[in-house]
Amino acid sequence: MTLAVITNRLSTHNRRAEKWIDPLLAGEPGVMHIAVEDIAQIDGAVRQCASAGANAIVVNGGDGTAGLIFGALLNAGPYREAPAVALLPGGKTNMTAAAWSLSGDPVAALKAVLAHHRAGTLGAHAKPRAVMSVRDGDAPRRYGAFFGAADIVEGILFCRKHIYPLKMPNAASHSAAISVLLWRSLAAGGEAKPIVLRQNENELPGGKFFVFAATTLDQLILGLRPEPPAGSGDGPLMYVSVDHKPMAILRALPDMVRRKLRPGKGRNVGRTNDLCLTFTGAYTIDGEMYEASADRDLILDSRDILRFIQLPT
Repeated sequence: MTLAVITNRLSTHNRRAEKWIDPLLAGEPGVMHIAVEDIAQIDGAVRQCASAGANAIVVNGGDGTAGLIFGALLNAGPYREAPAVALLPGGKTNMTAAAWSLSGDPVAALKAVLAHHRAGTLGAHAKPRAVMSVRDGDAPRRYGAFFGAADIVEGILFCRKHIYPLKMPNAASHSAAISVLLWRSLAAGGEAKPIVLRQNENELPGGKFFVFAATTLDQLILGLRPEPPAGSGDGPLMYVSVDHKPMAILRALPDMVRRKLRPGKGRNVGRTNDLCLTFTGAYTIDGEMYEASADRDLILDSRDILRFIQLPT
């Protein structure tokens, strides 16, 4: 298996530990390393991997970098059959890497990948996963594994502006952001905007939400797991909504403490292949921010498949 490594020099871990990866790859047989200094270079990096015949790509970056590489592979990319992908936890947010590929220390994770590459056993650890795509008007499809909208996005924005600069551990940063978000919604009232939801042309319960999330991951930040009820639908895309009402938020807190997201009064959990959303406001795909408009629909789809390398710990 020919291996390529794409490093985003701007991701959080790579900025803090500059060029940590270069000595590990120096002289490594059958491995090519492409470092990008700008996300606009990612499409070209993937084309370079295809030209070299790489049939496995290691992504050295966070969730945002991974989503851009998914897009480069799936949006009429240069590969006839997409290569297997290994995700190093190299960003501030590494939900997808932890769920589908590699977690913990990036150095140890890369050493494990290289050892399997030398042994010729990487391919045996590649598993297919459904990747979420988001179509926003005429823009190219965006790819990832987590979509968020409503007040939860304000928590992410707050976290980026005020908490991440404090350089706390990820768990502490996310806990602090969620605490502020809860205070904002319960005590200050928040500024939730209405969202219209449709599934296969059928309208779902919509309205103003404290949180709306959709994911193809089994587990989110802080170990939260969506648990759709039996008979709620088919498909790998799970969605969760909590109404923007104090009692609905408070009723959801025990489930959040137990790290389970289940349906209840004022909240909905389901499963599907695709969803259509209409609203005005910010939304996130794996931590990257975008702006929706009620003039165009957002289409979430989970039919694209990539293979992810997940090594035993």
